Amino acid sequence: MSRLPSLSDRARERLALPQPHVYTAPPGPFYDPQLYPDGAINLSTAENSLLSERLIKHMSRPITIHPQHLKYRGTLVRTNLPTVEDLLPEYINDHFNPVVQVTRENSVAGPGIGAVLAQLIWALANQGTGVLLSAPFYDEYVRDVVHPGNARVVLAEIPGDIDSLSIAVFPYLERKLLESQEQGVKVEVLLLCNPHNPIPICCPPEVVQGYALFAEKHNLHLVVDEVFGLSTFESAFPPAVNSKFESILSYNLPAIGVNPARVHVLAGPTKDFGASGFKLGLLVSPSNLELINLMRPLFNATPISAASDLLFARVLSDKPFVKNFLADNSVALGAAYEYVARWMIFHKLSFTRANAGVYVLVDLAPFIARITDPSDSDTKKLDRAVAAMLEEKVFLKPTALMADPIPTRFRLIFTQSRATMKLALQRIERAFEVPPAPLDD
Repeated sequence: MSRLPSLSDRARERLALPQPHVYTAPPGPFYDPQLYPDGAINLSTAENSLLSERLIKHMSRPITIHPQHLKYRGTLVRTNLPTVEDLLPEYINDHFNPVVQVTRENSVAGPGIGAVLAQLIWALANQGTGVLLSAPFYDEYVRDVVHPGNARVVLAEIPGDIDSLSIAVFPYLERKLLESQEQGVKVEVLLLCNPHNPIPICCPPEVVQGYALFAEKHNLHLVVDEVFGLSTFESAFPPAVNSKFESILSYNLPAIGVNPARVHVLAGPTKDFGASGFKLGLLVSPSNLELINLMRPLFNATPISAASDLLFARVLSDKPFVKNFLADNSVALGAAYEYVARWMIFHKLSFTRANAGVYVLVDLAPFIARITDPSDSDTKKLDRAVAAMLEEKVFLKPTALMADPIPTRFRLIFTQSRATMKLALQRIERAFEVPPAPLDD
């Protein structure tokens, strides 16, 4: 048999990278009360199921499919049919209060925030250069930074007693930037997630402004991921610093000494509508049309699907529905968070107070101590904790994968239906052999 041709050099470089210890969700099918009642409940994926039936009902109305919907997107977007390329900019204008109105000319739509970010890093960062962000961080950014741009994550690790979403973070960012450059990895991009993931709060305005000024000082591109911008809520358990979400698009950047051409925003409606599978994302960079014009053709081979366009264009076209849905989603998020917060308070578990997103960080140290030996390593304790929960068919993601300085914390997604959430929490209790909390439906 002939010898196979080898992989490319860059592919071999990637294969040679050390693989981190990864805790992955079990293979499906996941729990469904009718279809798979014995399936594992996955509380690790940041998806929102609270108003799914309402969105499905809206999408299930009779719809007209035109011949253009069966063709390439280049054909569809040249018709008079409403498309997401038209409606996503309007969505941002309606809800993000941008200083410069977003249009099709100063934005680019693509098949999901991750795909758009990956192409954006390719456009902004040279191969082998760095993308700087603080810890803890959303670990899937590694995928988007490394592929296809072959850039590197440069992580500023923040001590556990420092609020990484406060102005106290900037000395750590500066130290890491200089250290990275001394080691031969030039930082070219600064990445901020607001509202943050995995920390479930909106960044205070002074912190967002501080990121912009930091990028200006060091001549960096600033990428702000605002995908959870409208997934905010009020509750009985707010964070100590309870800032409202403000898009950086609403800032007068020249007035604070920042060149707006270095600031690029990622946003989209799918997290807000619990419809991540529709894969819709938008890059907004009103002052950098060179970048926009470069990015647009990058999605010719991987466009938004016509099916996603057809269904979600109709959703976004119905502005009264959008307004009411977002308001009701905010109320539903607050109630779902409070339900889980009361469970954590009953069990005396430390957790991050939240006002955004679909998750909390919960420290399971008291639970883990019940089933492990004090002399065990942090990794061994996590291994045992994850295994114990999987035995009871529930999965949470350890934030050790996100460079969390607190090794016993997990990101818990609280946006399953109430019945599913109650069952998941009961399974966690059984995994660690703790008394059940008195949970109401």
